[in-house]
Amino acid sequence: MKQRLSLLIMLLALLLIVVPVSAQQVSTAEAYQTTGQFIVNKAPNPSFGDEWFIIALARGEYNVSKDYYDKYYDNVVKHVQSVKGELHKRKYTEYSRLIIALTAIGKDPTNVGGYNIVEKLSDFDNVVWQGPNGAYFALISLDTWGFELPKTATTTREKLIQHILAKQLPDGGWNLTGAKADPDMTAMAIQALSTYKDRADVKASINKALDTLENLQGANGSYQSWGTTNLESVAQIITALASLNIDAKKDQRFNKLFESFFTFYNAKDGGFKHVLTESVANGMATEQASYTLVAYNRLLAGKTKLYDTSDKKPNNNPSTPAQPNQPTVSPAKVSFKDTQSHWAKADIEAAVAKGLLKGYEDNTFKPNNNLTRVQAVSILVRALHLTSSGNAPFTDIDSYKEETKQEIAAAYDANILVEKSNKFSPSSSISREELAVMLANAFTHKTGKPYIPKNIAPLNDIAKLTMNSQQAITFLYDFDIAQGSNGLFNPTNFITRAHAAKMYVNFLKVIEE
Repeated sequence: MKQRLSLLIMLLALLLIVVPVSAQQVSTAEAYQTTGQFIVNKAPNPSFGDEWFIIALARGEYNVSKDYYDKYYDNVVKHVQSVKGELHKRKYTEYSRLIIALTAIGKDPTNVGGYNIVEKLSDFDNVVWQGPNGAYFALISLDTWGFELPKTATTTREKLIQHILAKQLPDGGWNLTGAKADPDMTAMAIQALSTYKDRADVKASINKALDTLENLQGANGSYQSWGTTNLESVAQIITALASLNIDAKKDQRFNKLFESFFTFYNAKDGGFKHVLTESVANGMATEQASYTLVAYNRLLAGKTKLYDTSDKKPNNNPSTPAQPNQPTVSPAKVSFKDTQSHWAKADIEAAVAKGLLKGYEDNTFKPNNNLTRVQAVSILVRALHLTSSGNAPFTDIDSYKEETKQEIAAAYDANILVEKSNKFSPSSSISREELAVMLANAFTHKTGKPYIPKNIAPLNDIAKLTMNSQQAITFLYDFDIAQGSNGLFNPTNFITRAHAAKMYVNFLKVIEE
């Protein structure tokens, strides 16, 4: 009897350890706040080595003390000077990690106490010596602010991309060693390649990797790395999906990831556990969970992705789109340094020439950034020259400028917006389905009659949508505004600036004919 009682007590104790505390009741925003506090408590005086903490706090815009990042930077400068700029003889991810952290707080890594950290990545052999992750983070760090290495450097972006692609295993994933895919390394590779996701070779590689990650997934969205079911693997995959503008909660292949993710949440201390049997939060697990939450929350808010820190680059605010009736520059004279080899280059230049979209002050277009709902409306209203003297019935637009509120009202009056609630969610990223409906409604307003297709577009992922959405997507399909890819429309995916440029330009061609 005593043995049975002892066994029962042990089982109950194990259950108390394994079952997460109130995980189901925590939102991604709330969980981020608790991880932020955990990190600040863990590193009250941050220094070199705390880069992932800094990245999570800065990219998530956690409310730290005014001098928190100054203390970190001062400590980093002291360390860099003490080692005469040589952070490590072999591990060049030390340099990449620092570049990401510094750009996240708006500090220039090309001059840290007199040392250029970026140029340390110039030697390709040194960069990739420690394994594929050396190439991953070198590419990510160079892309933070669009850094260019000296002409004498043996490291180039193209060389890094090709190195990563060449390391992809036959099963579609990546690993540090061995012939079988590891979920963490595969997810990190996707994050590095995500900026180039529209290149044919990269796109094929990423699609293969996503298939692999889907196949590696266990029950309830769990993953194993090195034989252990853990938090970090799930976190890296959510981060990778966010870098591709994929909402893990909505994608049918991965919509159980957050269920698994939050089983590792420890409400008692606000952090995350590495494995379920731990009784307290783990520092490394919490830092990865924290920046994963940042990546996801930034995706929902339509902000630049986790490692695209261009929004923190000094004097790099997006300029206001030109009015359609103002003189515009001809497409031949429009050129952005980050679209020269982009698949949507011609459409981007045409959209800019028409005053629909505009670039940034550093001569970039940021084609892979998401378009927000308010931006989508503003572009459409200006393209159609819509006006309004009234007010839209939305309660979440009061903080916007009067001009923007009038644009939203104009779209509402023209029945382009058919929101069923009093919320417009202006700062949220707009999905492909949502923009399709807006464009179809705009066509109806412009022509005076809706487009009623004879047959619904032959796209395999729209059958479960409302008939209104199916017809809107078919409108885009039939008029060659947007065709989808590989028989899919991906209605829940967010619209990037590049895709928006193409769709708006094609839409204008239709209504101007």
